[in-house]
Amino acid sequence: MKNIFLGVSIFLTGCVSLDATKAVYIDGKEICIIENPNVRPAFLTAYERRLQEKGYKTQIIKDASACQTTSTYTATYGEHWGIYLARAELKIFNGGTLIGQARYRAPHASPQKHGRVESKIESMVEQLLP
Repeated sequence: MKNIFLGVSIFLTGCVSLDATKAVYIDGKEICIIENPNVRPAFLTAYERRLQEKGYKTQIIKDASACQTTSTYTATYGEHWGIYLARAELKIFNGGTLIGQARYRAPHASPQKHGRVESKIESMVEQLLP
């Protein structure tokens, strides 16, 4: 019985999670992405590409005051049988007010953590934007 409980708890704690609050009101079709130099450039490239595929014009900026609709992003990576995306967060602001966000988390024990980062970003953007 003890082994069954241990197996179930490992399974439940090892799941990848994605939760989001959809950004329902975006002023226009342009989203300015505030560059985060602490995140791998490939993450920004994939995020920008996905926004463009959804029909948004994008601009990479350093300062939030340059645009009405802005987005921030963070990502951390782990290493376990290769490098994987451990956590990521996308936020969308309109006039400085948070209007939507998506969070991704892959626990170290999750077998689903490996795979293309771009597909994980795609899932996040699908949940985040209309």
